[in-house]
Amino acid sequence: MFSLFWPLKLVFGIFRFFLNLVLFLTFIFTIMALMGDKGWLWSLTTHFRVQYLAIQLFAFVLASLAYCKKSSRKEPIGLESRVSLAVLTFFAGLNLAVIAPYYMPLHEGQVTPATKGHLKLMHSNLFGMINHNVDGVIEAIRANDPDIIDLVEYTEPWQAKLEQSGVFRKYPYRFAGRGHIGLYSKIPLSHTQLVFTSATRKVSNQANIIAQVRMGGEPVTILVAHPASPIMPSHLEWLQNSFSVWEKERPHLGKNLIIVGDLNTTPWSVEFHQLTQSTGLRDSQLGFGLQPSWPMIMPAIGLKESPTLITNLMTIPIDHVLISPQLAVYSRKTGPFVGSDHLPVIIELGLNPPHQIAHAR
Repeated sequence: MFSLFWPLKLVFGIFRFFLNLVLFLTFIFTIMALMGDKGWLWSLTTHFRVQYLAIQLFAFVLASLAYCKKSSRKEPIGLESRVSLAVLTFFAGLNLAVIAPYYMPLHEGQVTPATKGHLKLMHSNLFGMINHNVDGVIEAIRANDPDIIDLVEYTEPWQAKLEQSGVFRKYPYRFAGRGHIGLYSKIPLSHTQLVFTSATRKVSNQANIIAQVRMGGEPVTILVAHPASPIMPSHLEWLQNSFSVWEKERPHLGKNLIIVGDLNTTPWSVEFHQLTQSTGLRDSQLGFGLQPSWPMIMPAIGLKESPTLITNLMTIPIDHVLISPQLAVYSRKTGPFVGSDHLPVIIELGLNPPHQIAHAR
């Protein structure tokens, strides 16, 4: 009998070995993520908390089944099984603690009948040097009909093709063609400027746009950003410097503020936490669930429809809309695949009256 089933036992043994190895690594990375301010490598581990949790929950289910199987045989339950379940519960709990708030009902910043104004914003990283799906972007803009569009990794060929297509006829207010970044609006823009957060690193792809619009009769400042990707220690320092500049400039950016863009960080990074705490801004995903936007692997597996559970587990949320407490969110979602390695983000915002904000606090 053994000769018949030994291949299955071998496969199971190999599977168990690799699962335990991957599981052990998630324990190490979870601990490192808790110390994300220690350096570049520690910071990188903060971005994959959902993936750590998914692996740990999968292992927890398998360990629970094995535990129940032993119990049903009325055999003594070994200390090893109990310890395994306890360790899995502990580490899964650490990761769940930072993910669960995104799925909890939100009281502050919720839309009520008193909410005034309406602004629909669409953000998209076009991946302009590689992506050539102009028609897909045009279709997404027309289907969602946003009031304001911001585009990053927006190259000159992209600008020429989109503006020649006529898709921007509804958007007479523009600030584009500089710094691989563009802003198009149906609403009048004022105080527009192109800024760099570093005096020594004026790289076009790292430019920021600052502009002001009026919503519900009140001014709202929009900061469109694309800080450096933390692929190496110097780039992480560059990203941190960008965040630090925004934190220092927060008092000068007005009461109502939106920071939107590919921020190249996830909600669990030390940098993101410090940015939201220092500026008083809120992650617009809260209450709507996590909405991963990168890397968009659906084209590689032949899918062009809405993200699935599997694709969500292979992506992370790095495209953000951060909003001040005065702003409320009507809806938030990721858009369709447009050929980029990022999904667009589409959000509808309103403005809460002062008495409602005070009550929420």
